[in-house]
Amino acid sequence: MAVPTTFRKWWGLGLAVLLGGPAHAQPAYSGPPATAWMQKAQKLQASGDRAGAAAAYAQAYAAYTSVDDSDGMKAALAGKAAAGAGAPAAPAPGPGRGAGSVAAPRPAPAPAAGPAPVAGHLEGNKPVGLFFVTKSVLGNFRTLSYYFSPEGVAYENPVGLSPAELAATPEKSKGRYTVAGKALSIAWTGYPQPETAAMNRLGGGFSWSGGSIFSAVGPFKGPGQLLGTFEGGTSTYASAVGQSVVSSTLTFRADGTYTSSGVATVTTATARGVAETGGSSQQAGHWKLDGWYLTLTDAQGHTARDVAYPVGTDAKVTLFQFNGMAYERK
Repeated sequence: MAVPTTFRKWWGLGLAVLLGGPAHAQPAYSGPPATAWMQKAQKLQASGDRAGAAAAYAQAYAAYTSVDDSDGMKAALAGKAAAGAGAPAAPAPGPGRGAGSVAAPRPAPAPAAGPAPVAGHLEGNKPVGLFFVTKSVLGNFRTLSYYFSPEGVAYENPVGLSPAELAATPEKSKGRYTVAGKALSIAWTGYPQPETAAMNRLGGGFSWSGGSIFSAVGPFKGPGQLLGTFEGGTSTYASAVGQSVVSSTLTFRADGTYTSSGVATVTTATARGVAETGGSSQQAGHWKLDGWYLTLTDAQGHTARDVAYPVGTDAKVTLFQFNGMAYERK
């Protein structure tokens, strides 16, 4: 199964701009801990959002790979396969490799009142607000969200954009940030040294550490921008375990209804050959766009709610980010 061409276009653009630029050391994986991704995957799976769960399991797999946790990698791959097949969520390995399980997932609370989230922009060389990020981690292409708060804290893939949700973001995924000249430095919590690299301006955004591309983004102007059909996907590979691929399609209609379909496959090399597992899902229900948040409610009443935003400045949205996945208009 091929990853949508939009992902290749975005990454190709980054390589073309940065070809020949200096390399900068960075942690192999700087996202939320694997258990946080497993909890999110289980919550999405319990709510009936199989495609979203499969994408979260893929992120958990990448996190487990970065610390060489084979038990965790297997659990994430098994979770992704189960999500595609519609099976119940299984607990993630706890601390100490299989020593326990994480708490049962709970529906995310509505954001508490507070200052409105800030759209991404540059104040001189200082990034402020929300940015869409493309990067390669261990050879796997990823799309992320970075939020640079006006108070000087950077968040990678924040839980949400309200004060309470920003505070709930895992500690290793946030840290104080500073800009000196053209150098952006983020002191991620738990890392001995800050991640520091030169910023290269790219239109309304910039490139930074390891060839990551940061694009300033803001909220949708209205629900009409989402009407139509979009396709998203992720692909994760590790030589020791195998490859997992997720594809998801969302169609939004003007009457407030939506349909979705998802396919997840996991290919694993074994001593006896190559094993492939997977599954598919179909959903339908109602959708609602409220500021920065998109809510999908299926026919059984299961709800998936997360930050959603368009990427690019065109009046017609051709790419948007939701639930940890980038979707391209078909």
